[in-house]
Amino acid sequence: MSTKILRFLLLTAVLGLLGGPGVGAVDEVGGMQFESPETTVWDPAAGTDFYNLYRGTLSLLAAGHPAQCHGHAIPTATFETAAEPDQNEAYFYLVTAESWLDGEGTPGTDSIGNRRALLGRCTPVLRGHVQNRLGYGGDIWTRDRIALLGLQLYIEEQLDPDSIDEGHNTELKIRLEELDPPEDIFEMIAQRVVRAVYARRQLQQQYTAFWINHFNTDWSKIQELYNGAFPPCDPVVPQCDPLYPARSYLESSKAQNDDTVRFRNLGFNGSFRQIVEASALSTAMIIYLDTYTNIDDGINPPNENYARELLELFAMGVDGGYNQGDVEELAKVFSGWTLCKKATADLGDPLAPCLSNYWEDDPPGAIVATYRSAFHTCEAKLLFQGTQYEDTIPDTCGNPDDGVQDVGLALDAIVAHPATARFISRKILQRFVTDSPTEEMIDTLVAVWDDSANPHGVGDLREVLRAALQLDEFLDPNRLRDKIKTPLEHYASAIRSVGGRTDGVDQVVNYLVLANHIPHYNPVPTGFPEVGSEWVDTNGILTRQNFGIQLVAQDTPEFGSDPVSFLEANGISTAPGEENAKQVLDFLIEMMFGTALGPADRQAALDYMLTDDFGNPADHDSTRIREIVAVLLGLAQFQEQ
Repeated sequence: MSTKILRFLLLTAVLGLLGGPGVGAVDEVGGMQFESPETTVWDPAAGTDFYNLYRGTLSLLAAGHPAQCHGHAIPTATFETAAEPDQNEAYFYLVTAESWLDGEGTPGTDSIGNRRALLGRCTPVLRGHVQNRLGYGGDIWTRDRIALLGLQLYIEEQLDPDSIDEGHNTELKIRLEELDPPEDIFEMIAQRVVRAVYARRQLQQQYTAFWINHFNTDWSKIQELYNGAFPPCDPVVPQCDPLYPARSYLESSKAQNDDTVRFRNLGFNGSFRQIVEASALSTAMIIYLDTYTNIDDGINPPNENYARELLELFAMGVDGGYNQGDVEELAKVFSGWTLCKKATADLGDPLAPCLSNYWEDDPPGAIVATYRSAFHTCEAKLLFQGTQYEDTIPDTCGNPDDGVQDVGLALDAIVAHPATARFISRKILQRFVTDSPTEEMIDTLVAVWDDSANPHGVGDLREVLRAALQLDEFLDPNRLRDKIKTPLEHYASAIRSVGGRTDGVDQVVNYLVLANHIPHYNPVPTGFPEVGSEWVDTNGILTRQNFGIQLVAQDTPEFGSDPVSFLEANGISTAPGEENAKQVLDFLIEMMFGTALGPADRQAALDYMLTDDFGNPADHDSTRIREIVAVLLGLAQFQEQ
């Protein structure tokens, strides 16, 4: 007998245990069988709008791990799956019926009459998945919004952030009023945290964070340069900052905040060509990767820092098909670019004159990119020489000011190179879908990228993101929880899940420092890792667990939570008694895990709630509720997304 047939018979035997009286909102499913090893069918159940299929392995079942969602919102009484279990292993399957009006029925009872357990119901589990991937975990508003719209319409709404009303989001508005514009690195961090925790436009925050990380700059390096531009007044110097280093802090924060605002807009209203130019000529990037030192003085070669990172990290990828010659030619393209203060009316004109009194606020203006033809390599530059993508940037020595156009021409060539579309598509997939995207998934995004009919043309950033979120793999239940939250995602989702509070600074900054995940303060051009495994280590896990403990231990307007009030505000009684303890626990499990917590973990948590510190039976109280919240936030499952 073949191994495949043996496994098929084992599956059938396990499924034969399905049965029991129907006690759910809709009829329980019966008549389940295999038409083939790949096709499962069952009898239609009355009052059903769709079905959910759950799958587990016999070995995990024996260890107490139940089936988990495998097929969601199946419209007919049949399901195709090509997956096979590992050698000497067997799958078992359970099917439930669900109606929009009455909810999901039960998966039946086992052979001794016990209700079958599931690792979370498909609908809330997938809701939690979408909340984690599109944003910073679940809160009450997001949970209710998905319940109202359904997953697909919620995703579409998040892809159109301007359609989401933040005007009446009082919690967000009050906190941002004190942070906009940010005046130092702490307010830069606070903005990120506050938006992550309180914004309804969750995908906007995540996509903005993605681009900030992709085009990484370091606040500390920017501030170091501005310290020289705005020095202390002791000893006395002609132009100085009497509140030193307040002015350098302010200008550094403005430089990075300007990028943030641009990325937030272009992520949904622009193309990659636009966003890469916005980054290339931004004040923050010109300082961070030393473009301001890139001059052609006839003696020293141009500074290659930005050119190299543009090709390797920001556009084409390390294996994108460029070589050292391309780096050198691209460095010449950016020669002559630096910074100066310009009048407000001239901020978008790199050829406009600079103001000499940059250290004063009169006349008003800002420090922006400027082009100096005298320090630019005016000879022709050749990119991707000897390949089908070879591109010549013409000589401008006869008209030096025409060299200002070299950057645009070079970016056109780089963005048109097919390596760029594949590299950026891969990164978007890694952030929102899977750490290991397939070539087929990348091909799908590239096809959308190349479509000139997109609202913002080739490389339309919203449409490429939409394509990623429309992949079957994005809502594939078998891919749930296969990514790891970054520390900031972990902290923000913890606060959101229990209705907590934060000013974005108190405690949160300390834990971001401990986790080595300080927004806007990363000296490495690669940015923070997108792949979850980079965030898993003993110290990191301990830091996350300690954050949960701190969150329930503190209860101030600046930071903390009041789990008891949060539960009661949502109709959950916190009065003593086992049934109330179960309701408390189930509500918390839904908010934190989308119900996807195994029965063994749930029982351990319930036992803890119903015993004292010595293990004796005891009713839960407010202290025990706070403690169980901390315990749940410290579980490994809460780190998953």
